[in-house]
Amino acid sequence: MKGGVCVRDLRDKSVLVTGAASGIGRATAVAFAREGADPLLLNDVNGEGLSETVRMVESLGRNAMGLIADVSDFDSVKAMVGAILGLFGRIDILVNVAGIGTVAPFLEMDLEDWRETIDVNLWGNIHTVMAVFPHMAERKTGHIVNVSSVSGLWGDMLFVAPYITSKFGVVGLSQALLVEGSVYGIGVSCVCPGVVKTPIYETGRIKGFRADEVRGMTRYLFRIGEDPEDTARAIVEAVRRNRFIVVTTPLFRASYFLRRHFSSAAVRFDRLWPRVMDKATRRFRL
Repeated sequence: MKGGVCVRDLRDKSVLVTGAASGIGRATAVAFAREGADPLLLNDVNGEGLSETVRMVESLGRNAMGLIADVSDFDSVKAMVGAILGLFGRIDILVNVAGIGTVAPFLEMDLEDWRETIDVNLWGNIHTVMAVFPHMAERKTGHIVNVSSVSGLWGDMLFVAPYITSKFGVVGLSQALLVEGSVYGIGVSCVCPGVVKTPIYETGRIKGFRADEVRGMTRYLFRIGEDPEDTARAIVEAVRRNRFIVVTTPLFRASYFLRRHFSSAAVRFDRLWPRVMDKATRRFRL
């Protein structure tokens, strides 16, 4: 099922990107700018990183505006979207990238760990969608991209329960938007990357482990990961082709295929893998 139409020509499309100060968000802003999108409306809480992304977009001859706002705060999001519509009159494409992660054994987590992750990863998407969707519905056009994760399709990783929960929520939100958006001609994509070489591995909160050693271990994941630019290209193509679920990173695309067609084997793997991972990480515990 699809809503909206394919957006083959991205020239002069107004694009709002959250989490644009680094990683996938920055790469996405640059990718849309290369395709001729204009203006690029770039959001983050990191002012310094955001300024650098603005500079990169402007060097490609596009108009860009940095907008510092916390997506977990609905009032801030409403004010940001209101300012954009007041200045430019439209938001053609919304790309929700902003996200954080916490690594901790379930027994080490408190409610604040859960709230912080879900507030940004899930409520952040809900807030921007609630602010932008009425505008797109009135115009009967637009496209929304929610960046989830393969962890929103299957949750076989230990020690990231709030992250998995929030990313499953993003997939569910996207499914609901796909259905309702089709009534108004709004396209919806849910992009689910595997491992991507982004700062989230360096900046995420770590509890119950020796942080330096865990961060060193996660760098090995980059060997099977993709660059943010690869994910950004997938996001652009999702909008162009009006694709819904898009899994990126070759290894995880293969895993997604196997899980869909060989579910019983996936269940057996999911029972074995956590025990292996638990033993492998015990030496990092505090």
